[in-house]
Amino acid sequence: MYSILPFSVKNTETLTDNYIKFLKFNLFKKVYIILSNILININTQNFFLKFDFKNLQFNTNQYDIKNINYINTKFNPYYQVNIPIKLKNLTNLKIFNFNFNLLQFPKLDFQGNIILNGLKKTFISKLKRDFGIYFTKTSSIYKASIIFEFNKIITITLTKNNEIKISDFTNKISVDFITFMHFIGISNKEIINFSRYGNSIFLKTWLKKNKIQYKIISENILINLKNLKKLASNFITLNSEFNKNFSNLYAFKISSLIKFKTKQKLDNRFGFNFRDQFIYLFKDLINILDLLIDLKFNKISLNDLDHFGNKKLEVLIDLIINQVDFILEKRIKFLITNLQKSDINLNKFLSTINNYTLNFKEQFNIHPLIQYLDQTNSLSEITHKFKINKSSNLKEITLREIRFSELGKLCLIDTSEGINSGLIVYWPLNILKDKYGDFKTPFKFKTKPFKSFKINSLNSLSQEKINLQLDNLYLKKNLNFNKFNSLQFYKNNFETNSFNLNNFISINKSEIFSFAENLIPFMFFNDPIRSLMGAKMQTQSLPLIYKQKPLILTGNEKLITRKNNNVIYALQEGIVTFSTSYKIVIRDLFNREVSYYLSNYKFSNQHTIINYTPIVWVGERVALGQCIAITEEFKDNEFSIGNNIFILYGSLIGYDFEDAVIINKNLITNNIFSSLHIDCYEINLSFSKKDTPEITSFNIPKYNKYLKRNLDKFGISKEGTKLLENDLLVAKFNFNEIPSYTEALNKFLFTLFGYKLRNIKDTSICISSGNSGRLIKLEMFSNKKKLSNNNYLKLRFFISKQRLLEVGDKLCGRYGNKGVISYISNPVDLPYTEDSLSPDIITSSIGVPSRMNLGQLFETFLSMNWFYLDKRLLIDNNLNSNFGSNYLKSLVYNYTTETNFYNSSIINSYLAGKTFLRDGKTGNILKGSFLFGSSFYTKLIHMVKDKIHYRTIGPYSTITQQPLKGKSNQGGQRFGEMEVWALEAFGAAYNLKELFSIKSDDILSRLNLQEYLLFNYSLKNSNIPESFYLMLNELKGLTLNIESYIISDINKNLFFSTDTFSK
Repeated sequence: MYSILPFSVKNTETLTDNYIKFLKFNLFKKVYIILSNILININTQNFFLKFDFKNLQFNTNQYDIKNINYINTKFNPYYQVNIPIKLKNLTNLKIFNFNFNLLQFPKLDFQGNIILNGLKKTFISKLKRDFGIYFTKTSSIYKASIIFEFNKIITITLTKNNEIKISDFTNKISVDFITFMHFIGISNKEIINFSRYGNSIFLKTWLKKNKIQYKIISENILINLKNLKKLASNFITLNSEFNKNFSNLYAFKISSLIKFKTKQKLDNRFGFNFRDQFIYLFKDLINILDLLIDLKFNKISLNDLDHFGNKKLEVLIDLIINQVDFILEKRIKFLITNLQKSDINLNKFLSTINNYTLNFKEQFNIHPLIQYLDQTNSLSEITHKFKINKSSNLKEITLREIRFSELGKLCLIDTSEGINSGLIVYWPLNILKDKYGDFKTPFKFKTKPFKSFKINSLNSLSQEKINLQLDNLYLKKNLNFNKFNSLQFYKNNFETNSFNLNNFISINKSEIFSFAENLIPFMFFNDPIRSLMGAKMQTQSLPLIYKQKPLILTGNEKLITRKNNNVIYALQEGIVTFSTSYKIVIRDLFNREVSYYLSNYKFSNQHTIINYTPIVWVGERVALGQCIAITEEFKDNEFSIGNNIFILYGSLIGYDFEDAVIINKNLITNNIFSSLHIDCYEINLSFSKKDTPEITSFNIPKYNKYLKRNLDKFGISKEGTKLLENDLLVAKFNFNEIPSYTEALNKFLFTLFGYKLRNIKDTSICISSGNSGRLIKLEMFSNKKKLSNNNYLKLRFFISKQRLLEVGDKLCGRYGNKGVISYISNPVDLPYTEDSLSPDIITSSIGVPSRMNLGQLFETFLSMNWFYLDKRLLIDNNLNSNFGSNYLKSLVYNYTTETNFYNSSIINSYLAGKTFLRDGKTGNILKGSFLFGSSFYTKLIHMVKDKIHYRTIGPYSTITQQPLKGKSNQGGQRFGEMEVWALEAFGAAYNLKELFSIKSDDILSRLNLQEYLLFNYSLKNSNIPESFYLMLNELKGLTLNIESYIISDINKNLFFSTDTFSK
């Protein structure tokens, strides 16, 4: 209902508007403040420096980018901030004008991503405490902390001894608060007149005691005046004479604090009025003094510091601003220290001064909130960008809880799993951000029954003043409640009040959940933990080659295209004149043509394909903002990442053990869950130490014609060829230096045969195991200049591979009902219905009641009805709330009776919703009834081909003589302690013996097995493994003499020494 509202938290506000404001105002302000403080203490004897702050400029030079998707293009990934400097040499009076590069910081591309080291990354926003006043209490000490911009904090403390002080802990300053107010021009009369405690003895005795402080100040008057001035630089007073004398060069000259709505907060909570001017005046300081006295005498209570109204969103700009201080100070010191050198060559120094520019690359690469962008599908990219970090403190359990102030502001279910549970959260479906940084949620305001309503947005502080209820959520009628009682929220508590039809404020239940949660139909009939798992699984689903739209949808599938930056929209109204897979041309009303170029077969961060497909035809009239091209996850402008398949809840020969699933072989033959992936091989051709280059050639020895069948005459694989494992990708070799002792032989061969000896080293590249596919793109880059790494040619091979379903892959529904494929059955062996429908997936029926997934059953039952009716069902998650508690029950009954005209096996008078099946092998009717229907399933990115690795032959370790570990080293299977237990439980004694001896480090048994296989020798018992000899050698390294004894076969009682253990 509220999906028409703009979504501005991430796409617009924090990624464009704030960035422009930062470039226009905040960066100039920050640079001016910091440089003015640094340059005060600059004193160069031989040079005079003048910084031109008015002409501070940005450099937009273009650079070659190393991103794999932006080859041979010019792109500027950084902004460069330059300041013009006038340098005068005082010895020879020469004047130099040059631009000094202060810093570099990254740009955002049109999708809101940061490109670092050629990889797309995104920034995870963080919730921090907002600017304002916060009151705390620790062991009878009351504090009022004022948080300014740039994390500047001033603390006013009321101690146990009734002393009140104002402190700045960053500068290590602490001054009496009354003395500070006198310093900025507030007299005792003004304190008594404006304070609520003006007539109290408590305040008057305080003012009298303050005379003693002036005696202490007069002893060190210079130090104390300096401290008072630094504290006063944070405030603006009414004393105009003080303002004239006050220096503007002090840091943090901040007058405005009301960016954080201090007026609204203090009005709501403490009941006194702030003035309309958004600055701190003397009246505000007196009010803070009154509040500390109120807290001391328990007249008011402390508020929740973790209230959502006290939070602000820290974005990428705040991270840049926090690092500007360090980088600017380092750059200015670099300039000054080099100018102060006596033997400096000024012309050479000024020509190379900008070659050592500092940037944020190092900080960004190690920052935990700048993460590798998840590009598995469009939904995963959206959810990754809308991720929020609540706190970095892992110890506090209270921060992980859901607060009433977060209702409608953060998703109540969607969070990270594991150690960050409750700390990493997500935005709800629709949330707005105003110019003050407040987050607002749309609410429904209705004044009269059966009339239209209006939508207003409220923040967390305004929500506390109203009775808020979920959309028409009635409580069940019983002895305690009548029909019109409803569950409501008021002042952070649950209440049950009678529902007033004439005036109510409600929130749609789908508005308090994230985007991924709202893609789950019948969400309120499921356990929240399984809904969380279902949302996570959808973000891990792979785009498929052949996909279908779900038979039951929630309506949010089409909204993903509006939230996603990757989808291409029409920038003007017009008629499509040209539409292909790489280009779309639209002619507008003024006869102007605009071309849209589509990127095909791009390389994502998760090795999936990003390919655009046009959805408009030539001659079609498109509107402004209409979607004209979509990616692989969409079908007809709707998010479709899976398939509707027939599912049977039952069992088959025990293969459904522990949530495993049995699939029909037709899913593989028809490519139902097949997906495309891309691997990239990057190969460099370089020079050796003696400038002999690596050469590619087809006529390379050692390889037969079959391995070289895909190579061209230059020894490089051709585009479009099918590459299998161990096939040659590039045939290249290098000439090594011939040893000096073969010089005579070389001359002899040259006189006889006419050619010289050549020492050739083969450096060819082959396809690794498990990466066979088709070469879809070949890119070559030549370098005219010889670089430091001596590369003269770079080759990039993009190999596309099609992944079919295998035993061990994961399939998942929308309700968290995931399972690993345990068996692939022939279609003729599966049970079938009366109309010859066999299931595509068989899963255990025990997993439904134990997980409390009723929505899973509703989808299975209703999807079968829509399959026969050839329709789709758009169902709202607020179904029962709008139409009554029995609406879903009547919906199921009415449509099943309609389907009964087409097929009477779905609903019958005996067992509603269940069917009888026949055995696929015998044709007999199976005992019992089964739930057979349709469900929407997806394929997860956790594929078995990327995880399981095995070998038959391969390298051994030279020390332990055991097989190497790791897939890249062609390692073998690693059997640890728990794997041994598993084999012991099944009594697999011979398998264990084989794993620990022949397949491990028993060298003699290995040779004996080889003789047995080749020459039919007899097998012998196992010998002592090599790891035991290794342990003995390590003990000998500790100067321990180890002797061994064996029992004689002739006389069992005799022991004699042997050196069997010594090799």
